[in-house]
Amino acid sequence: MKRKVLAGVLAILLACGMVSGCGKNSDVDKANSGGDSGEKVTVKFFNGNVEMVDWYNEAVDRFNQQSDTIKVEHEFQKEGTAALQTKIAADDIPDITTMSTQQMIDAGKFLDLSDSEWWDRIDPSIKELSKDTKSGKNYYIPSNTMITAAIYNQKIFDELKLTPANTLDEFTDNLRAVKKAKPDMDPLYFSGKEAWTIGMLFGCIPEAVERQKIGDLEYGKAALEGDLSVLKYSEKDGALEKYMDWLGTLQEEGLINDNVLTATYDDAMNAIAKGEAAVIFQGLFALGGIIDINPEAVNELRVSAMPAVSADVKPAINQSPDSTYYIMADSPNQEAAKEFLTWLFSVENQVSYTETRNAPSAFEDVSADLGPIVESAVEVSKSAASLGPAKEPAGFGGDASGVMLQEFFAGQYTPEEFAAAYEKAWKTAFDAQ
Repeated sequence: MKRKVLAGVLAILLACGMVSGCGKNSDVDKANSGGDSGEKVTVKFFNGNVEMVDWYNEAVDRFNQQSDTIKVEHEFQKEGTAALQTKIAADDIPDITTMSTQQMIDAGKFLDLSDSEWWDRIDPSIKELSKDTKSGKNYYIPSNTMITAAIYNQKIFDELKLTPANTLDEFTDNLRAVKKAKPDMDPLYFSGKEAWTIGMLFGCIPEAVERQKIGDLEYGKAALEGDLSVLKYSEKDGALEKYMDWLGTLQEEGLINDNVLTATYDDAMNAIAKGEAAVIFQGLFALGGIIDINPEAVNELRVSAMPAVSADVKPAINQSPDSTYYIMADSPNQEAAKEFLTWLFSVENQVSYTETRNAPSAFEDVSADLGPIVESAVEVSKSAASLGPAKEPAGFGGDASGVMLQEFFAGQYTPEEFAAAYEKAWKTAFDAQ
């Protein structure tokens, strides 16, 4: 009789999982046991990083092959944050995403990662850059830093005895020299068909004036508060109007490609890689594609800061946390998501990612060979004004501002009209949040 009772007790303990206890149904338990039905926990990874799609696909395949408890599903959509907003509205919430907006952060959509052990490996200055302006918390982990600047053909510059410019006027003189010496080359190439590629420049060139004068943090706070008196978009003869006047001059003189409204991102990569353009404005994430097109580009291309609108401020670069990973607050699979990210952040994976991405690693224990182009960018960052990510209202990111720039190139605005329309569109987006 005692043996039967003992057997029954053991059966109950086994059925309850002994240590884990009866009734638990979290993703932690499923990840440990393979789930109630023996199936893996599915972690949805939603990515908006077009340059790294192939790398992520390969990495996810490797992880899935070696994991007995977790299956990661990788999804990419080029619409980025807009697609994420649609997913959230449809209750199709991913577990991990590489995108966000300030409004999503304010609404509590992401897990607070401030105390995550991952930060022990990351450069403390990068953690500081990654803090939310409003709360001071860290809602994402960046694996890299990204520099957006001017990528130029040093071989051409050396041949023409040109040096990288500090101001818009100096930059224009360089472009004129290229056009005169090499009439078949586009001095500056804009890929205007994809709005974000030109829209991203507002934060690094016209906004760079006030961002330097009052400080990036104060400027960011003003943007989050909608204080247009600080942002000065429509100021008469202000930085934005001067920038637009400059762009008009480039178009009139043929110093940019004449197909600016139909030229794609790929067209720009081909132009700079093949020596058909002297300069492009782009993030260093583009280097992998450029070098794939022309391996010799590593010997010809270098990086300089973006020219300043006025001589009383420095030329600037955008240096921001890159390849950011958020865990959704409503994810039922947070522990499984963390397990995948811990694997993704391993030194071996991050060396591979960093060298593919061509972006310096944020992890202090990751040493990668980035080559002379990225090294030149790191050197430039020591003297240029280094600006973080621009603060923008929901619905008024690089795409929306880029569309307005497309309209400018199509002749719909004068510089003064554009500045006024830009401020109005910005305020409309801010008020609609």
